[in-house]
Amino acid sequence: MTTSTDHSSALGRPGKRGGRALVSGELLLTALLGGLGVYVLVETPTIMVPPAAAVAGPRLFPYLIGGLLVGVAVLLTVQVLRGQAAPPEEGEDVDLSQRSDKRAVLLLVGLFAGHAVLIEPIGWPLAAALLFAGTAVILGARRWWVIVVSALALALALWAVFVFGLGAYLPGGPLQGLLG
Repeated sequence: MTTSTDHSSALGRPGKRGGRALVSGELLLTALLGGLGVYVLVETPTIMVPPAAAVAGPRLFPYLIGGLLVGVAVLLTVQVLRGQAAPPEEGEDVDLSQRSDKRAVLLLVGLFAGHAVLIEPIGWPLAAALLFAGTAVILGARRWWVIVVSALALALALWAVFVFGLGAYLPGGPLQGLLG
């Protein structure tokens, strides 16, 4: 029985050697989170704000997300450097003996790339509806009419929230003239 208070070594994870923390996946994650947060905070002022934007304009959420990312990165870094790590995930509903579905992952990556390419020519609502419907089909949904109706409703609702509620510009494509 060990009486050590170093949780990382009790979990079989590398802890500190010689007073210096080892570079670990956890520290790389915190650096990635912090870097992403700083990038968001630095790039947010470049977002164009229309004169008719409400108090909660299009810069509010990027500032909140960037600040949260940096804050979480700092807190996680402190935890990792202190040697406090969460126990490894047991994977309660994950069968670790099964291989991951690389085909589904590649199809989802292709959908996201297609979404980015299609936003300008067909508009954000239709591109997002294709993304949502494609994701549902890849993940196993089979009732096509439910997929199509929900994808269109979700895409139109999100587009309306961003365009009319937040004053952010998302191209409407053929729907621009009908709704905007």
